[in-house]
Amino acid sequence: MNKFTAACYRSLTIALINTLILTVTPTVLIKHANAQPVFAEQGAFNEAELAQILAPIALYPDSLLTHILIASTYPLEIVQANRWRNENSHLSAEQAIKKSEHKGWEPSVSALLAFPNVLDKLSVDLTWTQKLGDAFLQDEPALLSSIQSLRRQADAADSLSEMDNMSVTRVEQHIIIEPAEKEIIYVPYYDSRVVYGHWQWYSHPPVYWTPYPYYIPHLHGHFYWGSAVHISFDYYFSTFNWRQRHIVVVNHHNSHYYRHRERIVTSHGAQRWIHKPQHRRGVSYHSENLKQRYNRHYPERAQVDRIQNKLREQRTDRKMKYSGAHNSRKLATENRPRIKKREQSPANNMHQPLLNKQHNAVPRNQRGDTKNHYQSQGEGKRQKQMKSEKIQRNRHQSGQNQEHK
Repeated sequence: MNKFTAACYRSLTIALINTLILTVTPTVLIKHANAQPVFAEQGAFNEAELAQILAPIALYPDSLLTHILIASTYPLEIVQANRWRNENSHLSAEQAIKKSEHKGWEPSVSALLAFPNVLDKLSVDLTWTQKLGDAFLQDEPALLSSIQSLRRQADAADSLSEMDNMSVTRVEQHIIIEPAEKEIIYVPYYDSRVVYGHWQWYSHPPVYWTPYPYYIPHLHGHFYWGSAVHISFDYYFSTFNWRQRHIVVVNHHNSHYYRHRERIVTSHGAQRWIHKPQHRRGVSYHSENLKQRYNRHYPERAQVDRIQNKLREQRTDRKMKYSGAHNSRKLATENRPRIKKREQSPANNMHQPLLNKQHNAVPRNQRGDTKNHYQSQGEGKRQKQMKSEKIQRNRHQSGQNQEHK
């Protein structure tokens, strides 16, 4: 009886504990079977969380960092672009970007096709990418301030002096990182646990990416540089406005030449970057504030943009199809063997000697074309007519003279 009572108490205690767990745990943390993990409701990111997320990319060049931040707000397009880039790995950077124009991706996502390692990191570590995009959308000025804080921390640790392929300048207490050669971009890899020196947020250690296969800290110092990317495509259309703490963009067409940061900020047509919900392609926002900000205000616009993108893809397919058929017809015409007239018609070849014989039978002085023949006949008729008119006039005059006599 005592054992039975103890077992009853044990089962009752376990049931009460499970009830308390289900009551306290928010329903948003429960994962549905065969579904992606549902994130808990996120508020504003604090300074430690922002530093933790930005640690592996805060020392990237400004132009590349702006593309990463913009692209992180469109995670599905990043995954699509990464898969397409892996399938077309034989293409160069310029060829890949030009061939992907009909995909309808955000220009910053297309610009990342030239950096397959970065694109692969964003696609593989999708949880980190979504957190980065949410932090950027929730509070853009705070995120840019965190980037400057990390750069000052790396500068205090004397890590920025080892950036051989980058130009580090300081303008109004802002650290700006640009490529040393304006149209050649090197992507740095560094250990985020070392490069910032003393990490002050113990509860939020920095995000650490697995090093490249050839990265050896003792040989390369804090930084390892991948292969150079020569910019010959639309790339220089976004930059940081550090004074106002936001990203500025211009028209991405014809932006494959280097333009200074201040020139982009002050150029005609420059405007602050605006998030386009239609490029999320159905991916929901994890923050309730973002849902209210974008899902409620842009549903009709998103539907119109989807239709326009579909029509644009259809027009592009028709153009490519027509151009392919036109080129094939042109090649067939150019490669067609040229046949002489005599070889084209065997009947003419059979009767050609007879025609030549008849033509040679006519005396050379009597030959002439049809036009001269008819002209000569017309002149003879006019001479006969003039002669008959002259005879009549003579007769008329002779008659008048006889009457006078």
